[in-house]
Order: sequence, then C-alpha cells, then structure tokens
Amino acid sequence: MLPANTERQVIDDFSIIPDPHERLAALVAAHGGPGIPDAERRDADLVPGCVSRVWLTASVQNSVLHLQWDADSPLVRGLAGLICRVYESAAPATAAAHDTEVLSALKLDRQLSPTRLNGLTNFGQRIRALAASLS
Repeated sequence: MLPANTERQVIDDFSIIPDPHERLAALVAAHGGPGIPDAERRDADLVPGCVSRVWLTASVQNSVLHLQWDADSPLVRGLAGLICRVYESAAPATAAAHDTEVLSALKLDRQLSPTRLNGLTNFGQRIRALAASLS
C-alpha cells in the first residue's frame, strides 16, 4: 500500500473526532502496538534526538516494510505507532520517498511540546532512512 493512501485514510478516520484531546487519546490508544520485548531492545535501535527512549527496527518481508517500535512513554509509543502505520506494508523505496504530514494534518503538532515534536520528526526520518537502506 502507498504511504500517502494510508496517511489519507488515517487522517479521514480520526479527523471526525472534533475535540483535539479526545483525538489524541484515540490515536494513542489505537496505535500503541505490542512494543519490543526488553530482551530485544538494543541501543543501536534507539532513535537519536528523542527525549524519551524510542526504539525502532525495520525489516522487509514479501517485498514490503515491517516496523517494530517501542518507547518509554505511552504517549510517544502511540504517536510513534501512528507514524509507523503510515509506512507499514509499503515498498521500502516508496516509504523512503514519503515524508509524512500526519501529525500536522491531525493538528497534533499544536498539542505537542517542541522537543516531543522534534523527536517524532526524527522518528519519521529514521523510518525513511531504514526503508532506504532496505530497498
């Protein structure tokens, strides 16, 4: 699936929630994911530039990108999962070329601190770099 199509679907699905705090809570609840078991967390998988510790791994199976993520903060884990959803199951080269705007489109950038927003921007850049290395 194309990241732009997935992104549009996520935006359409969650834009119907008018209250920004309720929207954020719904997004975090929906995208927290299973995480990465403690035994499988490696320092090499930490995303630089994040205040919270955030881990990200990527692999390719059947020619599509698969992502695993985790974070110390439940809020960051959910927002990282939201970003991962945009890229999950895309062809690696397509994922590498897509710069998501999902946080701003859902007006989440207005609710996040500059340091948290910067960390999530770094997270998206890391996904694209890993996708590029796997394409």
